[in-house]
Formats: sequence, C-alpha cells, structure tokens
Amino acid sequence: MDLPDESCDVVFCSHVFEHIPHIRLPLLLSEINRVLKVGGVLRILTPDLKRVAKAYVSEDMDFFREAKEEDPSLRTDLGFGGMLMNFIVSPGQDTILLDRNASEFIAGYAHLYSYDFEMLNIMLGRLGYNNIRQCGFCDSKIEEMKEPLHVNTLPSVWENMNPDFYRKHGLKHELVNGKYVIDFKVTGFDRDPLTSLIIECEKGHFVNKEEAHNFFNLKGDNYNRYAYSLLTDERVVDRLNQCGIKHP
Repeated sequence: MDLPDESCDVVFCSHVFEHIPHIRLPLLLSEINRVLKVGGVLRILTPDLKRVAKAYVSEDMDFFREAKEEDPSLRTDLGFGGMLMNFIVSPGQDTILLDRNASEFIAGYAHLYSYDFEMLNIMLGRLGYNNIRQCGFCDSKIEEMKEPLHVNTLPSVWENMNPDFYRKHGLKHELVNGKYVIDFKVTGFDRDPLTSLIIECEKGHFVNKEEAHNFFNLKGDNYNRYAYSLLTDERVVDRLNQCGIKHP
C-alpha cells in the first residue's frame, strides 16, 4: 500500500480476505501491520465458515433463505452443498485460473477461501496482533464503526442490498457487459450480519513480509509448499516467463 509506516490509526477490511489466495493472506496482514500504528485497530468482516457450515450440516433452509436475501448471488441450484461452497469458492473477476501450461483460461474467481474465528485468531496472533476478539454487528471500540453500511441518502440502518431493495428505493445496481452500473454511494461500515464473521484486533508488534511468507507458505507443518511444486518444472517456468507472468 502506498502509505508510510505506522501512519494509520484504523484499517477496515470488509469482505476482502475471502477474495485473496490463502497463501497470500499473511503477506496482506504484514502490510496492514506495517501501516498501522502500535495499538492501532484492524477490523475484519469475512464470511463465517463455522456459521455457514453449521447451517449446511443441519440443512437449515431458513438460514440459507435469509443468506440469499443478504447476497442474491448465492447459488441455490445444487442444494445445501452448493450453497455452502458458494461461500468458499465463487465466480468473479478478482483472480484468474489458468491451466498448468498457462495456455488456457479456465475461469475468473471471487471467493477463494473461507475462515472461522479460530483460524484467523491463530494467524493474527502469530503475525503481530493482540487483543483479538470476535465482535457482534456494529460492536466496535471505534465509535464511528458502530454505523452500519447504508446508502448515504438513506437512514443509517442496515438493509439487505438486493434487487428488492434497489427497486424499493429507485436505485440502479446492474451488471452490464461485465461492469457494474451504480447510481448511488454508500457510507458506514458493517454489513451482512447473518453470515459475517467480525473480528477486531490491535497491532502489538511488527512482523515483516519474510516472516509472514515463511509462516504460511514454507513451514513443514502444512501442505502449502506443494502449491509451489510446479515451479520445479522447467516447462511451466518457461511458459510463465513467455507470458510475462510473475512468479517467485
């Protein structure tokens, strides 16, 4: 981020982490750590893996019905398993999947991973954060973050931002030729209270990117090193170089 070291009092990440490859998330947390002042607050919203998994196991249709009201893109045509997996992996424009020869476009993805509180609590604790707590909706030590996300011309209350909401308020929010056409602005912070895991923590000490990279990618007690095994194949590396694709 184009920000000086220790220049921020607060960093807010709403439904960002699930869009980032999990082996890169420690690097992001290190970068957020860098720009936060000691004692500065990081607030995170991301889909709650535990809550969604419980609804899947119990086949809680009421939960998923309400979840679709929060997010109308939720896939429902593959039953409970399809709804669960849509929170973990979903189509989008953030990450491109290519075949191993870097010659065929397979798809674009949005969600790539999902977390519960324990997972992020461990990761944050090892990457320089402390006072880590799971929060309720709009429950924050930062006063302004008690205001939910809302359209800036409407009252400061949370409403599910779905097609019914847009029609009700005469707003435009449409995907046209791969781009969104939106005629309003939003303000506030927390959203999607049913499905969001909300965490707030503070910067304790700095953990640099080298330490962060080693934490998640190269340690012997996890399988993430296998993600780099293709870089031992000269054909793959040559193809990446030909295409100008960055790699370690």
